[in-house]
Amino acid sequence: MKKPETKLLLDALLYEEGHPRRTQHILKVYALAKLLGECSGLGEEERQILQAAAILHDIPIKYCKERYKGDACQANQQKEAPGLVRDFLQQAGYPPDYLPRVLELVVNHHCYTGPHSQLLQLLIEADLIVNAYEEPLSEEERVYVRSLFHSDAGKELFLLQDQRKT
Repeated sequence: MKKPETKLLLDALLYEEGHPRRTQHILKVYALAKLLGECSGLGEEERQILQAAAILHDIPIKYCKERYKGDACQANQQKEAPGLVRDFLQQAGYPPDYLPRVLELVVNHHCYTGPHSQLLQLLIEADLIVNAYEEPLSEEERVYVRSLFHSDAGKELFLLQDQRKT
């Protein structure tokens, strides 16, 4: 029997049907979120929630592109996330009480203002690091994104990427 996290990751990758960018993005954000969570000393349950959210953070994109004729804007993703996240977590065997916490992270991972829970902050940082590698940032964007980091490991990793300046 597969662990819930293993099943969730496999299900998410199969759902993407080999789409190169989305498949690789899931894997990269998942790996960085796992790393940041461990570096931050999260407990087991918090790591499981963070890692599940990292796997599912962009899961609504495919569905929204199909349902809304290519429009996977944040509003559409936030609207469709609850059902998709619930289905994926249930199929993978996660406890029901994980759903609200994972969903909160998925829905809010692009909300950069305001105070964040530690888990949301780590997911945001993992996603921002990967996004910066995937899409070069202007100098103005770099300065702004750099200001969003709070974890020591996230700051160090973004600094490495930031120094690269593609």
